[in-house]
Amino acid sequence: MMMLVRVLLLSLLFTFAFAEDFYGLLGVTKNANQKEIRKAFKEKALKHHPDKNTDDPEAHEKFVRINRAYEVLKDEELRKKYDLHGEEGLDESRSWQQYHSWNYYHDNFGIYDDDPEVITLNKADFEQSVSGSPDIWFINFYHPMCSHCHTLAPVWREVARELEGVRSRYSQEKTKEDLLNYMLQQVRSSAVSLTSTKLRNLLSKEEYSTRPWLIIFFADNDEVDEFWVTQIKLSAILDGLVTVGFVECFRQKDLCTSLDMQTGIKFFASGKIESGDGREVSSLNAQEIAKEVLELLPEMQLLDEATYKVIRQNLESHEDSVSWLIQFSGDSDDDAFEIRKLPALLPSLNLGRIKCSQMKKQCDDLYIAKTPSFMLFKPGGGYELHHGRLLAHDIAVFAREGASAPHFQILTPQEFPKVLSDGSTWFVDFYAPWCPPCMKLLPEFRKASKLMQTPINFGSIDCTLHHELCSKFNIHQYPTTILYNQSVPHEYMGYHTAAQIVEFVEDTLNPAVVVLDEAKFEKLISNKVKGEVWVVDYFATWCGHCREMAPEYRKFARMMEHLPNVHVASIDCAEFGHICKNQGISSYPSIMLYPASSFGNQKILKFNGWSRDAEAFRQWMYSNLPSRVTELDEQIYERVLRSKQPWLIDFYAPWCGHCQVFAPDFEDIAQAMEGSVNAGKLNCEKHRRVCQGAGVRAYPTVRLYRGSPNGDRQSTDGINFRSLLKEDILSNLPHWLPKDKIGHDEL
Repeated sequence: MMMLVRVLLLSLLFTFAFAEDFYGLLGVTKNANQKEIRKAFKEKALKHHPDKNTDDPEAHEKFVRINRAYEVLKDEELRKKYDLHGEEGLDESRSWQQYHSWNYYHDNFGIYDDDPEVITLNKADFEQSVSGSPDIWFINFYHPMCSHCHTLAPVWREVARELEGVRSRYSQEKTKEDLLNYMLQQVRSSAVSLTSTKLRNLLSKEEYSTRPWLIIFFADNDEVDEFWVTQIKLSAILDGLVTVGFVECFRQKDLCTSLDMQTGIKFFASGKIESGDGREVSSLNAQEIAKEVLELLPEMQLLDEATYKVIRQNLESHEDSVSWLIQFSGDSDDDAFEIRKLPALLPSLNLGRIKCSQMKKQCDDLYIAKTPSFMLFKPGGGYELHHGRLLAHDIAVFAREGASAPHFQILTPQEFPKVLSDGSTWFVDFYAPWCPPCMKLLPEFRKASKLMQTPINFGSIDCTLHHELCSKFNIHQYPTTILYNQSVPHEYMGYHTAAQIVEFVEDTLNPAVVVLDEAKFEKLISNKVKGEVWVVDYFATWCGHCREMAPEYRKFARMMEHLPNVHVASIDCAEFGHICKNQGISSYPSIMLYPASSFGNQKILKFNGWSRDAEAFRQWMYSNLPSRVTELDEQIYERVLRSKQPWLIDFYAPWCGHCQVFAPDFEDIAQAMEGSVNAGKLNCEKHRRVCQGAGVRAYPTVRLYRGSPNGDRQSTDGINFRSLLKEDILSNLPHWLPKDKIGHDEL
């Protein structure tokens, strides 16, 4: 009986362990980055690996569980599914039984994770931080099983330490000296060579007089030669924070005497250099010098509860019009070296810091999940969180961009109800901070909030922190962006660029596409009058291809707005299935055209093009509209040359893609100039001899024949238009047309 109880107890404990959350298994938070996940897994792997727990019969199953947690959380797509649906959302057919020996995790796994100077990149990091960054990166591409990579690792660490703070393919010898020399050649030194005159001139400029100085004093040429590497490093590390200068005292004796130095390094606070009142720096190591200098820079103000409350109140009431960047820190954060740079990089913003151990409620209210974190608080009460590298320059870029976007803010479960209830328009981005597409979208989303002509509110919700809220609103993937127009949701499907986001908002608020319901379909389509043209997109809300096409269809509708009798519409077949069935719709999306020549839906033309983009829809539409352009042959062309009226001719070939794209523009030109110039087109594939005689060598070619007053034959050269932009042709045509020649030529 006792044995049975023990077995049941062990079974229950084992089941409980297996039900443990993946994040809990590894001991990381839900917004942990890849490095944190990798380091936590390595620690667990070394401790719980079956090779080191041979006396534990469940060691294999336990380690498989830990290994599975890591394999899921390190993979963007699997992590997304797990966050949304738990383990039930994962592919159970995949095997998780395989893992490496204990030695692999000890010797090969996470080679550089314990080196703070080396950043281990994954694919997403590379795309976001390297490909999209103006910074100089020196990257070692390695494999954990490669012996040469392990040989290089200690050298690479030393190089990283030598170049800490100094921000092509390298194929030379991989010694420390060679690597350092190569890297330093890529860094441009901004150190200023000083003379008495030059120093006076520089100090007359605000950018130099209001900034601290670090000056290196050289007693002789030997010191110049010995210190050049350190000088380059210092100018790079302190770039934008401190002006680095150097004086050759063996040539500039008076200047060195006035500054009370003949050799060594001296730091001068703002406004102190002219008096020579500075502080000597004893170290000769670039990183140590930089650290000492940074410690002399102004520190961010430590805020207490009362001050923080006043700041938030003043911002919310717009009494304070300058944003605040606030650092939320923990007791064990070691970030002073980088954070000391921020006041110098952000002189136009207010800066402060809060210790979460002293103001726990405030940190909890803001859902601060880890420290250090940086939040920007804006006039009006909105705020947003910095995601990304905790480098001063990155944080400063975030703060400046955020401060210039007053209509963008974080939303929490407490604040989200106003999106649905305050009657205004909100565009909300549901995201996860570990999701690379989300991190690429955030700056574009912020930029879009600044580009909007009509001010609307932009908000973001971290679905890692607020999983229940995102699940409640059926958010199944990240990022998901939804425009709530007076509480009515419109999901955005399109490219993640600011311009296209703005276009979507404008299309939604001022729609060019007529949304049909049963009554509108009956009135506008079933009872369409002759002379009107309707194009209808039959779609279903669950159809992925339909959602992908939606931005192009909206763009197409905008293109058609200048044609008074052409209308673009859509109908949701998921809601009005009987209408779609009656129209013979069997697949989505289906684009149908109801032409001007018919009444109602007596005649229907279906779009069968390969490309579902706006330009393809436009070309198809124009090919089914009554044309204002006369199709010419050899005889009609001869009559054009002798016509008294002006003619604009498009020489084209049917196989020419540019010709097909230009054809709708030429129709628009013909419509715009109707009554002033006649429009014609000549198929050069069909009438080669005519086009060769006219000297046409490329397609399309557009020429103007101004008209022959006496009916004599005009030169076939005509007047060429080098630019085939519709706007250019329309603006240039009036300059060439005879003022007394308007109207049509009856051929």
